[in-house]
Amino acid sequence: MEPYNLINAQFINLSNQVAPIASLTIVDGKIDAINAINHKFKTIDLNGDVVIPGFIDAHFHLKNFGKRLSQLNLKNIKDLQIIKTMIVDKLKTINHGEWLIGYGWDQNLWNEQAFPNKDILNEISPNNPIYLTRVDGHSAWINQCALKKINKDEREIQSVEGGDFINQCILIDNAMNVFKKHLPSESIHDIKKWIKLAIKKTAEMGITGVHDAWQDRKTIQAIKELIDNNEFPIRCYGMLAGNDTDLLNEYFKSGHLNSPYLNIRSVKAFIDGALGSRGAALKEAYCDDENNCGLILISKEEFSNLIKQCYKHNFQLNTHAIGDRGNQYVLNLYKNVLQKSNNRRWRIEHAQMVDDDDINMFKDYSILPSMQPSHCTSDMKWLKQRIGENRLKLISRWNSFLKLNIPIPGGSDCPIETGNPLFEFYAAVTRQDHQGFPKGGWQPQEKINHIQALKMFTTWAAYGGFQEDRRGKLDVGFDADFTVLSDNILDMQDLQILDLKIKKTIVNGRFVYEQ
Repeated sequence: MEPYNLINAQFINLSNQVAPIASLTIVDGKIDAINAINHKFKTIDLNGDVVIPGFIDAHFHLKNFGKRLSQLNLKNIKDLQIIKTMIVDKLKTINHGEWLIGYGWDQNLWNEQAFPNKDILNEISPNNPIYLTRVDGHSAWINQCALKKINKDEREIQSVEGGDFINQCILIDNAMNVFKKHLPSESIHDIKKWIKLAIKKTAEMGITGVHDAWQDRKTIQAIKELIDNNEFPIRCYGMLAGNDTDLLNEYFKSGHLNSPYLNIRSVKAFIDGALGSRGAALKEAYCDDENNCGLILISKEEFSNLIKQCYKHNFQLNTHAIGDRGNQYVLNLYKNVLQKSNNRRWRIEHAQMVDDDDINMFKDYSILPSMQPSHCTSDMKWLKQRIGENRLKLISRWNSFLKLNIPIPGGSDCPIETGNPLFEFYAAVTRQDHQGFPKGGWQPQEKINHIQALKMFTTWAAYGGFQEDRRGKLDVGFDADFTVLSDNILDMQDLQILDLKIKKTIVNGRFVYEQ
């Protein structure tokens, strides 16, 4: 793209530069000059819009986001009867014996707030196997036809370590893996199609880069092919699938992948499940399931070996942990190899429930909590029932981390949540739903201010991917990755934030979305 100047905008600068910015000059995809218009170049008037460093989502699932856009979507449906009708209608569109795949159901929204029984899907669909992933991605609802299709009996599934099988139709965590290998296979063509759908949507939401939190071999190949064809216009920081030993060994041998649009230098692992399906590992039992303390999904020996390999080969390790026991488990094993005050930037993804005794370990061992504000506001209405009043203060402790000067890379976990960074920003500063409930915010002591919330999705997200020297600020030499907003996000109060509009998304100096 030809060089150009950007003028007539409010530029929100998160760098240490003191002077206000009146113009940016963009050359070869980078900020070439500030407040020094080059009159040889084209000048673009932004008509008073607001320019911020491009939004970076530090926990995203590109392939799954695009894939979900083409599946049966049961998100936010509060009536089980409506869900039944939607399934019946979808069955009319597929062939006899074909898999029906869907996602997004949440029993916490239903009147009974209980997992469904086996009869519902069995009666609806005796001839088509059904696999419906719960909203959190940590459980799935199946029918008897699906069991027959994969030729497994209930005892085999029940005995899977790190999993559970409830009501003869609900798979929890590792029990889902028994089914996943039997679902329709994904071709490179399919994955490219899904990723193209996803990146179109991300650009519309003002996102200039994502940390893709689980990349298998096919996903990496698909992204590389899209990049080669100039069909991948956003930045991607990839986390390798931690259960693929061959893939890990290849990258451990070849080293980090660094390119303008794809960087791979990290590994993703899972320790526990989610609170919604009672798979998050807790120190004390669930209040509504008194014999259940959640699940540890990987053996100590296996996880310790992964830790040693990542440390040896200088790969960042980013581990999913939600419950207080899950977080403690990861922290204790991380510190076996990490030195205090290191620059490895190992992360705990979600860090949703952290005990006072453990929070200082993040600081001591330079571990980053990679957090998603809307998880808090999605879960808050049923958490008291799940974990009790006394443990609510342990949930989504953004302010507690920041008081210890621990940077928080911010994300959405899309498609678990919508992926909209404005919604995440709103959740971080209000701890309320989109109707302003509860008044004053849920566990309001953990709310953070507007600057901190913006840094979660710019500066600190860049830091979480070792890219703070080129992204997350408006500074000379930095990548020309910008999100252009209708108003100043730092001046907007509460529900006003939700009215903000994305006017433009600019990546590498290119306008990848314009309203």
